[in-house]
Amino acid sequence: MSSAVLAKTDSDLRKKLETLEARILELEARLESKGGQGEQNTEGTKHGAGKEKLHDAGTLQSSAPPAQTDDEFKKKPEAAGARVANVEGSAADAGWQDADGGGHGFDRKKFHGGVTLKQDAFFGFQTILDGEYEIRDNIDFTFYSWLWTSPNFGRSRVVSGPNGTQVDAGGNGLWTEVGMGLNFHFFDHALSINPQIGMLNGALLSSRIVGRGIRAGEGVVPSMTINYNDDHFTGQGYFAYYLAIRDERARDFIHNWISLGVKPALLNFKNTPVASVGVHWEHLRFHKDRIEGNTGTVYNWIGPYIEFALPMSLALRFSAGADLKGDVSKEFYQASIKLHF
Repeated sequence: MSSAVLAKTDSDLRKKLETLEARILELEARLESKGGQGEQNTEGTKHGAGKEKLHDAGTLQSSAPPAQTDDEFKKKPEAAGARVANVEGSAADAGWQDADGGGHGFDRKKFHGGVTLKQDAFFGFQTILDGEYEIRDNIDFTFYSWLWTSPNFGRSRVVSGPNGTQVDAGGNGLWTEVGMGLNFHFFDHALSINPQIGMLNGALLSSRIVGRGIRAGEGVVPSMTINYNDDHFTGQGYFAYYLAIRDERARDFIHNWISLGVKPALLNFKNTPVASVGVHWEHLRFHKDRIEGNTGTVYNWIGPYIEFALPMSLALRFSAGADLKGDVSKEFYQASIKLHF
């Protein structure tokens, strides 16, 4: 290799190294500005010394003779890149949100959750956010928000339609559920039991006529979710009681389901995106009607399901089958996609 080529390589590598060191200085300055502002003089002295050392190191490296080997030049950007990664990692771990130079003081490694987009034949479109934060080795604090978007659960109104017809239209006061609880883990986290208590807001439970009033805290929902997950089997059981607590306390509901599935590893299948296959049973009961006394099963679904594991921590699940009650429809379908984080 000619001396001209070596000199050009030397110059290029030095420029890259200087760029990386400038990035380190920028990140350290950012951390300094977000650090304890009550000790500006002391901290400023410490960080100033650090900057001087970095500057001196950069000067020494940039004035190094061109007789250094390519391997030596390769190691310098890698080392500087590692320092950048360490600084960025420290900034990210400072808190869930680094606003105001603080952070929550929580360990982000103990937090996980997900966002689910779901749609089925009865409830329509739903969005669910769930989160967990580890407070003990086998206990998590849990919280969730479940947004129900069916106009039938909100305040409807009658508007004029074509040729004098009347059309029901809804969308105000949609049912909104939020809650929290504790998740207890057993058998090396294979089994979990998660009791929660939620608050219902909207226009479904409290009035004789659905939607006549829009209320915050119109009901509460105690619930229990049981999950099992190992290398070969997976399952979930859910039970919730939707209890009206305000005004006329018109109606209560029970919503529950059970899913049982097997994983490809049980059958020694490999290189497949299928996470599990199994059966899904789901039930909704109009449990109490304090106005007219009309109670009973709304739907009773059973059918197979399949779930796929997708890149980017995504999971896609689809279930369909028969409605044993048959009043809403003789068949049902349900699809969801969840982003885990």
